[in-house]
Amino acid sequence: MSANSNNLDELRGEIDVIDEALHDLIMRRADVVTCIKEIKQDGGGPIFWPGREAEVLRRLMERHHGDFPRAVIAQIWRELISAFVAMQGEFKIAVWVGDDTAYLEIARDHFGSQTLLTSHATSCSVLQAVAKGTASAGILPLPQIDEGTWWPLLGSENNGRQVRICARLPFVSGENRRGGCVEALLVADLVPVETGDDGSYLIIECSSPISRPHLTELLTSAGFALTALVSLPNTMDIASREIFLIEVAGFVDIDDRRLGQLLDDNPVFTVVRAVGSYAMPLNTET
Repeated sequence: MSANSNNLDELRGEIDVIDEALHDLIMRRADVVTCIKEIKQDGGGPIFWPGREAEVLRRLMERHHGDFPRAVIAQIWRELISAFVAMQGEFKIAVWVGDDTAYLEIARDHFGSQTLLTSHATSCSVLQAVAKGTASAGILPLPQIDEGTWWPLLGSENNGRQVRICARLPFVSGENRRGGCVEALLVADLVPVETGDDGSYLIIECSSPISRPHLTELLTSAGFALTALVSLPNTMDIASREIFLIEVAGFVDIDDRRLGQLLDDNPVFTVVRAVGSYAMPLNTET
């Protein structure tokens, strides 16, 4: 046997040792998750936190180096995270499909190969599944200007639950990701948590018409940096109300004092509420 063959055998042997070490660490992590499950069963609480998951992936991307693709690292951890979440209890994702399978592909990329996905023909059906607790979370289309009717229900209490936005998907972007250029929002009965790099959504209802420039001016004066503004289509039968979904930079807590101040200072506003936040997605190619 040549010296090169000996070296190759040694390297293959080293890979075997590394594989076993990796497997040992995965099993060790599973043991820790089992302990977490037992604690949560005693004290309650959700079995998954999208904000915490985002922090884990960001930390890994920051420390990663070498030739191994960052996107693959992210996908490996997405599989692991979803599997560990499922260990803690029933975990099911309701997905709006419409006429496009892209949302199912986004769901599969984010939640891994083993998470149960259910397809829904309407956005209201997705929201109902999450509100009733028959789904742990739901995937819905990103609201577009003057389109979509599902978002006015965000933040309203239903069956003791309040469905809010908790993630923007795909969280990890890249040329080979499923779903093409489609984006989506993840909703769940979760209180949002700050991750250090976030976007947030507000809903504002007005008792009379208001121009977008004036609304933007009021929000900017209150300290909000708008990134998008969507209004409910005028064809909706909502009397004289105007309803806006506003995306802003940064984290907005559901009890943010600026929300109450906006309501107090502007009689035209009948509702001002935060309806969720999301960790800003990662680009593994940069």
